[in-house]
Formats: sequence, C-alpha cells, structure tokens
Amino acid sequence: MNEKMIFDLFEFARNATLKVAQGITEENADIIPNGFPNSLRWQLGHIYVAVEGIVFHFSNETPNLPDGYLDLFKTGTKTTGWNITPPSIEELIPLLSEQVNRVKETFAGRLDEKIANPFTMGSLKLETIGELLSYASFHESEHTGIVKSLKNALK
Repeated sequence: MNEKMIFDLFEFARNATLKVAQGITEENADIIPNGFPNSLRWQLGHIYVAVEGIVFHFSNETPNLPDGYLDLFKTGTKTTGWNITPPSIEELIPLLSEQVNRVKETFAGRLDEKIANPFTMGSLKLETIGELLSYASFHESEHTGIVKSLKNALK
C-alpha cells in the first residue's frame, strides 16, 4: 500500500473540510434547513468522531473522544436528541486539524497491518489500517459535500 498517497488523500480530504468550515459561526452552526437531518456543527463533530471510531477503534488504538462526543455525533444521532451542551465550533476546528497529525504519527508504517475484526459496510469488507483510512477519507468527503450544501441552503 502506498503510505504517502493514503496519508496525502486523508490530509487532502481534511483540508477540504476545514476550508468549507470557514465561515461557520455559533449563530449558524445549529440551523437545520428543510430537507436536512442535521446541522453544520453535527457534520463537523461527526467527521471527527467517525475517524476516531473507524480508524482508531478498529485498529485497536484508543480513540480520543472528549466526554459526550459519541452521544452527540455518532451515526444515527440528531441534534434534536441532544441533552448535553455540544462543543463550540472553536473547539471542533482544532480537534479536526490536530487529528491529521495524530493519524499520521499513530499509523506510520502500519497501513498494511491487518485489523483484528474486519470492518464491514454492506458488501465492503475492510481488513487493514490503510483500508480503514481510505474509507474514512471517502466518508469525510461525503460529509464535506453535505456541509457545502448546508451552507448554500443557509444563504
């Protein structure tokens, strides 16, 4: 597996997310336009939590999940179900930025490493750390597109 390419792809996806996140404020972070299930804040938090869950958890590394993040941002959650105060945008952006380096430092030289329990999504079966990271980049790109759409709908 080409480690540099996989890390570059992950960083590229994250930089796209961070660029799209520019202009998200506390005032617009929780508005949910018609036709959307969640807010800008939820999307950013979900991207962070997904990488921790997909890449760190399935690689048997300890995820860095601040208190409450799973309850707020895991798949299937909605902002309408929140009963705790979510993190500010100013808290989420640095976590997203720092996560890239933590992924690279933790998994350098390990992308071909088999994981103990393969991650399956429909017919997709991921068996190595590099495959997890590739999927996380794809997943992030989907949510970055939703962030773009949400921002357009809020104009």
